[in-house]
Amino acid sequence: MPRVTFSRTGNSVDLPTNSSLIDLEDSRDNEVPFGCRSAACGTCLIDVVSGMHNVSPKNEDEQDLLDTLDLDGEKRRLACQCVIHGDVTIDPQS
Repeated sequence: MPRVTFSRTGNSVDLPTNSSLIDLEDSRDNEVPFGCRSAACGTCLIDVVSGMHNVSPKNEDEQDLLDTLDLDGEKRRLACQCVIHGDVTIDPQS
């Protein structure tokens, strides 16, 4: 199972391969706030600190919102749109 580690606290959560990071919402150790769950609000903005190769590519909705909010960057992602395939370390931005 891939492990999601939160860079600020070192806490981690295991999720099944090909899970969406939105599945963190049900974990008691979740450190990512989720709002709309559909790439419309930016509440779940994260930086992928390591393991970017284990995260799905940005989709059009995610890229559009990041561009609109002027928050685009190589490591900037919306957790609600990310599917993980292996271990990642993330830094929630809210």
